[in-house]
Amino acid sequence: MNDLERRLSDLLHAGAPEPERTITPGEIARLAQHAPMPRRRITKSWGVPLLAAAAVLVAVGVPAVVIGHTSNSATPTSHSVGGLTPAPTAAGSPSPTGSGTSRPSPTTSITAGAVATCLTGQLRLAAGPTNGAAGSLYTSLSFTNTTGTSCSMRGFPGVSLLNDAGVIVGQPATRDGSAGSPVRLGPGQRAQFIIRVGTATRTGCTVPRPSSQIEVYPPGQTVALRIPFATGSCAMSVQSVLAAK
Repeated sequence: MNDLERRLSDLLHAGAPEPERTITPGEIARLAQHAPMPRRRITKSWGVPLLAAAAVLVAVGVPAVVIGHTSNSATPTSHSVGGLTPAPTAAGSPSPTGSGTSRPSPTTSITAGAVATCLTGQLRLAAGPTNGAAGSLYTSLSFTNTTGTSCSMRGFPGVSLLNDAGVIVGQPATRDGSAGSPVRLGPGQRAQFIIRVGTATRTGCTVPRPSSQIEVYPPGQTVALRIPFATGSCAMSVQSVLAAK
């Protein structure tokens, strides 16, 4: 070991071992000029590899060298590129949007199973059997959905009896009962309702008035359907539509 190496070794090992030992530019300059250095008691050997590393740093002109113990910390460090350290990104965090806000997916507000109201042009009117009891005739009539699209209806049809000339006979039917629930008609399905024709005479109707046709407005519609319907009446009422059995 030459004199410069010996002096550098003395400088590195002088004093009690510390977590870090800094060799200042002044100390390096004094070593290079072989200036006398104060001798200090060596308390611990740091090993030849550390001395060799310090000698290399002196040779390349490093102004100051910091030598310390290896840390056992498990904290991760970020690597810088070009002097810039990227900020850590949380795993699974969403990418920012241009507006800075998330855009919800569009939602559908249509109620499941909802269909349009049945129009007059979609329906066919038909009369079923008639039964009589105590001065009244009860007839079941029906609307059939003639299209390939489902529709629905609810409430009371508008019903009138007509003569051969198409003139209304007596008064339109009064409503009997509640409006009921909506009735959905798939293609070819039927909704039915019952009319009661009063045949008993009363004040203002001493003889039942004859009629040959019946005119029916589907619920909520302003266009009527007509079919032949021969009877005599002094009063008439209608119930709300129900799903046909």
